[in-house]
Amino acid sequence: MGLLDRMKTIFQANANEALDTLEDPKAMIAQQLRNLDDKLQSARGELVKAMAEVKLIEQKMREAQDQIALYAERAGKAVSAGNDDLARKALVEKSRLSSELADLTKQRDDQKSVVDELSADLDKLSAMRDDFARKQSTLSLREERAKAKEEINAVRAEIDPQHIGQEMGRMSEKISRMEARAEATKDYADRQKGTDLETAFSELDQKKPDIEAELAALKQKKS
Repeated sequence: MGLLDRMKTIFQANANEALDTLEDPKAMIAQQLRNLDDKLQSARGELVKAMAEVKLIEQKMREAQDQIALYAERAGKAVSAGNDDLARKALVEKSRLSSELADLTKQRDDQKSVVDELSADLDKLSAMRDDFARKQSTLSLREERAKAKEEINAVRAEIDPQHIGQEMGRMSEKISRMEARAEATKDYADRQKGTDLETAFSELDQKKPDIEAELAALKQKKS
């Protein structure tokens, strides 16, 4: 692969990646739905015009039929009046109108076929639009779930289990030291209270005897 081909491939790859990043599926779905609505509106307009054309041709057909009946009647009157030349003219006009009516009938039939085709296409397009609209909510929910999973997985990717385990161990050890200090503080306080009590009793036991009282007691025993 030549240098230019490689550069072209790299450019296309980067462009596609950029487009994928820019595309918002929910917005794209909504835009596609709007496009379908626009096409439906245009198709309805074309169908209305085709149907109007059928009605216009049928109106011309009725006028031609009326004219044919009129010239047939005139030809009869001319014959009754003995005017064969006028009768011939009436019959020529009747023939022309009959030919015109035949052309109009073919145009009407062809236009009806167009209406039928447009109507069938419109029905298909309407069904496609309705199906797409039904799927729109499902696709939107799938997109939201995908985004949520992506965010959760991104958070999980940033979490280091080993680091968290180390931090938990360090915090546990710190709390254990705090608990040990609290116990030691309590023991020290209890010991202090006990020492003060022992000292009080020791001082009481070591109190010097009352010599005068003891001497008085001895004298009393001797008497």
